[in-house]
Amino acid sequence: MSFVKKNLIDQLANFYYPNFLRKDLEKTLNLVFNEIIIALQKGFSVQIRQFGTFTPKIQRSRAFRNPRTGKNLSLPTKQKIKVHFKPSKKLKLFINKKDNNE
Repeated sequence: MSFVKKNLIDQLANFYYPNFLRKDLEKTLNLVFNEIIIALQKGFSVQIRQFGTFTPKIQRSRAFRNPRTGKNLSLPTKQKIKVHFKPSKKLKLFINKKDNNE
């Protein structure tokens, strides 16, 4: 089972903001996600209190060895940014509490 953006918009519209239009909720959610993406692209960490922290990590080029010659090589690669997520303590406790009840 996966939780997609449409489900989040549905829950916001049905339970929390029934007077808002779905298209407005979707625009707001897209704005938040885009700002997170832009901050990560610029190299900033994004902390969402009581949820977790997204941190950009630069992936280094891998070193390898040519099996025929035994020479150590590394390929020059484009700098790639990977995103590391560290959940908050509150999120960890909440998830573990739900798992123990099942």
